[in-house]
Amino acid sequence: MKKSKFLRFILCLTIAIAFAAPSQATEIDAINQVQAETPLVLTRIMLDLHLSYFERNAVRLMDMRVSPMIVSESHFEVPVEMGFMLTQNQIPLALAAFEESSGGKMIASPRAVTVSVSAESKPDGTPLLSMTVLATLHNNVKAGYNSSLKQAFEAFSKVTTFTPQITGKKEPAPENNAEATAGKSAWISNLRIDSDLRLQITGYAQEARMINQLCREFEKTGVYSEMWLSSMTRNVYNKHPVMRFDIIGRVSN
Repeated sequence: MKKSKFLRFILCLTIAIAFAAPSQATEIDAINQVQAETPLVLTRIMLDLHLSYFERNAVRLMDMRVSPMIVSESHFEVPVEMGFMLTQNQIPLALAAFEESSGGKMIASPRAVTVSVSAESKPDGTPLLSMTVLATLHNNVKAGYNSSLKQAFEAFSKVTTFTPQITGKKEPAPENNAEATAGKSAWISNLRIDSDLRLQITGYAQEARMINQLCREFEKTGVYSEMWLSSMTRNVYNKHPVMRFDIIGRVSN
């Protein structure tokens, strides 16, 4: 009789525990869910997504600096600075990483960018560019992703290039049609787009008259506006006379 009561007691206790306590898997899922929503873990995931993308697409990341997190009651953001060494054709590919990783609970917003021609080049002579991107990782997903910088570089490649248009050989004189030769007679050595989408460009042109024509070509893309020649100086590039110029303008939002 006592044995029967003891067995019934054990059975009831087992049933009570089974229904009262959540399973270990449920507890782990709950913990993971809480962790996944913390700013720190979300930021780490975003950074891992970027690093994986760059490695997968052979984009050469040179350095990265992550600033302390800025947290308010309902918002957090992490300023990040990334440095790259790449070719002109790889710039849209690098910027696409920010768009690809955005969505869900976080957005990666590139705010500003600088590009300059380095002293290095590929075996085929293509110049390697040093590019620095200032971005913000934040949880304001309602704002959506801003692709202004990506569009700016896509339009840039249709107008001009970072590749010098002068070689060691004597260059033929440009055609009289300035519109036909503006893109081929000028090239850019430095470009900067600030967080307010103001633009600064430094470059070289074989003829002074090509510089204002280059401004017009930029504006025709619909992405650039208020392009203005701010200065030009006669210079020598690879033993050829050129005009070094500075242009300011804006990128459309």
